[in-house]
Amino acid sequence: MLEELKKLKDLQLLDSEAFRLEEELESLPEKNEALQQKISEMQSRLSELRNAISIQVEEKQKREEILHKGEDKLKVITGKQSAIRNKEEYNALLREIDNIKRFNRDLSDEIAEIDKEIEFKNNELKLIEEETESKINEFGKMIKDNEKRMTELDTNLEKMITKRDKLAENIRPAIYRKYQRILESSPNGKAIALAEDKVCTGCNMTLPPELFNMVLRATRIEVCPNCQCILVPSQKSEKPAQPQ
Repeated sequence: MLEELKKLKDLQLLDSEAFRLEEELESLPEKNEALQQKISEMQSRLSELRNAISIQVEEKQKREEILHKGEDKLKVITGKQSAIRNKEEYNALLREIDNIKRFNRDLSDEIAEIDKEIEFKNNELKLIEEETESKINEFGKMIKDNEKRMTELDTNLEKMITKRDKLAENIRPAIYRKYQRILESSPNGKAIALAEDKVCTGCNMTLPPELFNMVLRATRIEVCPNCQCILVPSQKSEKPAQPQ
């Protein structure tokens, strides 16, 4: 039975490593999804800023067109001064000219303010583009590294499964089935725990003396009453006590 338990220990080593690799493999797609989400968020931020600049450029162009028409209108009205025949018409013309000048001046101020905002946003866009390009390249490399690692993990797991199957063939079916049942119900991929110094190293529970002695004798499969792992004597426990 001790030899069977040693085979189970070897099987557990493979299963523990496979469990670790599977956990890593399962985590990588989520990591890539999170990285891709960050890339999308950065690209959306750039897109929003470009759209905001585009809208302001359009608004500036609209005001410039209105200003151009206002200046043309001012020239036309100013040219009518020579045709004025009385003071009343002259005063009305001056008021109209003054209103157009005031309107054109306010419009020019608005255009200048929009120009400042466009310049500010363009400078901000340039900085964000540089930062975003660097981050996207960094995240892209991380995604590719994760994809490469997933391929490596798949290959390693296939080799490990083949090695495990060969090892399992040399374990008695009844013992293997018991091991497998415990493994499948285990939350951490462990079905074997060493018994050392009267303690189960799987859950750190102190074992009853009689149970610990049964584990040392290794005449049958013993399980921890707390974590349900198959108990295997550690090399330290297997050594006979030294004479006093």
